[in-house]
Amino acid sequence: MADIRSGHPPQAPAERRVEVAAAPVTPAARPVSAARPAPVARQRPDARPLRIAFGMGALAAASALVTALASPPMASVAPVLADTTITLPPAPTPVVRHVIQYVQLKPGQTAPPRAVVKQAPAPKPRVVVVTTRQSGKVP
Repeated sequence: MADIRSGHPPQAPAERRVEVAAAPVTPAARPVSAARPAPVARQRPDARPLRIAFGMGALAAASALVTALASPPMASVAPVLADTTITLPPAPTPVVRHVIQYVQLKPGQTAPPRAVVKQAPAPKPRVVVVTTRQSGKVP
């Protein structure tokens, strides 16, 4: 085909001859020699029993994981004989935390019943000492 930019009119493409191959050669269509027997399609084994076995194994593993994660922790398991006495340490005394609230009463208010009333300490007087140096005088 000519280039359009060359100014020549485009030419019709030449006829192409395409050879079509004969039917594909299959194993059954091959000639069988006396030395080699004809190929026989083998049957694939049934995969269902193995799939069931893998599924059961996965189910058992998932069940074991869920049981391990969801069960409460076990105490140490030690063989205990019938004639052995076990002494347990005494239970520790619970820690009690006392909360003390300080409330400042307004004038005219009274304290609740059974409340301990403390007088607020009087504020300490502040003594402020000011020293200045004005016009060169020192006090």
